[in-house]
Amino acid sequence: MQTDPLVNDNSDPVIDVIGILAMAVGLVFLSLALLTFVLCRRNPRVTNTARINLCISLLLAHLLFLLTQKFLHNIQPQQLLCAVLAGILHFFFLSAFVWMFIDAALLFISMKNLTKIRSNEKAGLLWKLLVVIGYAVPLFVVGVSAGVFPNGYGSERCWLKTGFLWSFLGPVSFILAANTILFICILIIIISTLTNMKSKSLKIKRPESEHRFIISVALKTMSQFIILGCSWFLGYFAQSNKALEIIFLFLNSQQGTFIFLVYCVLSQEVRQLYMKWWRALHAGRIPHTTEDLHTTTSRF
Repeated sequence: MQTDPLVNDNSDPVIDVIGILAMAVGLVFLSLALLTFVLCRRNPRVTNTARINLCISLLLAHLLFLLTQKFLHNIQPQQLLCAVLAGILHFFFLSAFVWMFIDAALLFISMKNLTKIRSNEKAGLLWKLLVVIGYAVPLFVVGVSAGVFPNGYGSERCWLKTGFLWSFLGPVSFILAANTILFICILIIIISTLTNMKSKSLKIKRPESEHRFIISVALKTMSQFIILGCSWFLGYFAQSNKALEIIFLFLNSQQGTFIFLVYCVLSQEVRQLYMKWWRALHAGRIPHTTEDLHTTTSRF
């Protein structure tokens, strides 16, 4: 995300340790979220497909980035390998951003219609189209970039060279701007809905219950800011500020943690499913059928 060349190549050991630990934690929660989404196949297929592929792209991008930086001294002398890894990283990170945009668009549609996107014939075609878009767009960008400027891959850090960075930052900047606008629109819809809500279900609730509900909505809304990648904007300004660099590193390495928190931990249906699995394991048996696994939940 840094547009200026590094002044020196001396890495900060504190930031290196924070990066390794934070990314390792993020990878664990990305894996847990991905496992949950895969097993909960009765959820709306369109939104579930977007979240599954977002987790896959982030998981592979972060894992490959972590391994590349960990063994950088062994990889960097091999220019071809370094360039290939940079190209693969370019693809996975771009794919992750495309899926962030798709998730933001689906979330905005769901919030605007105040309903989830259900599975039907049109939805079946839509999720297949989304899969094509989610991987074809980054593949096209990487293919064109490699064809126009093949020497742009393989910097000292096995990433894109300075003059070639905008083949990544260009699409990313567009997606970040679009996601920020969508997030603001979603926030306006949430505030408007909470303000004008007059339903009997909320009227009969005790004040403490309504207070917990508002806190839960606020927590999920703030988490969505990170899930949709809006915090990546900090990367443009982190180079000259160590504190900002650490905040940027922490927030973006924990996208998987926030995904797991919002769509798994804070979902009552998913918590019920976890409890069912736990009781099954505690009883010494594992459900043998997919039908048995999903009887407690039909959606997130």
